[in-house]
Amino acid sequence: MADKNNVIIVIPAHNEENTVGAVVDKAMKYGDVLVIDDASSDNTGKVAENHGAHVITHKTNKGLGSALKTGFEYALKNKYGIIITLDADGQHVPEEIPLFLEGIKEYDFVLGARDLHGYPFKKRFGNFFLNVATNFISGTYLKDTESGFRAFRRTALEKLHLQSERYQIALEIVFEIGRNHLSYTNVPINVPIYVKGVGVMDGIKNFGFLLRRRKRSYSDYVQDFKYVVKHWLENGRITKYLQKKFGV
Repeated sequence: MADKNNVIIVIPAHNEENTVGAVVDKAMKYGDVLVIDDASSDNTGKVAENHGAHVITHKTNKGLGSALKTGFEYALKNKYGIIITLDADGQHVPEEIPLFLEGIKEYDFVLGARDLHGYPFKKRFGNFFLNVATNFISGTYLKDTESGFRAFRRTALEKLHLQSERYQIALEIVFEIGRNHLSYTNVPINVPIYVKGVGVMDGIKNFGFLLRRRKRSYSDYVQDFKYVVKHWLENGRITKYLQKKFGV
């Protein structure tokens, strides 16, 4: 396992006083913990600090993207070699951090992929559409591009040019992984609780954000489309994915 002193777990949080303490307790087994309290109106920051986390507090609510960027800036400034992000609401299992630490030995970026089988149909369909669209724009093949459980090598994170202040940050990270031709992989993760998260309209807005970010020719888009389809067709992945997610 990686040296704990070289690992930082970045946890963005907004009004999560009921769950953040337990998340911090479990995450601290694997590295230093940094909680970004994004102007919570409850005691999120105080609870996180009492459980041993280092806390940076935003005076005004700036959004998920800004909270993550604050955490990334801190991690890079303090020269951590491995940066892991997870949510403060209890939907991620910190005990699965070793999966990411193992994956990051070989890859620049590791993204957790949830099993959404038990999620509402609208959520599963939206996730499927957004995955395809994001990979198409980014020239990548990653599952569950909305997932907030991820790991970076410091050398990879240093290359990312992140602009988003809010939920678009999840897709923008994937976009930047593709733009910089970094190596990546998925690891399966459990989701003990269902959190509504990004809605369909938010997904459409996020996709529009990526379209505005990327300046591409039509031939470039054709090449991206071929790349995504090639990987999805390998071993009948499209058919298997549809059967698993939607029962078709």
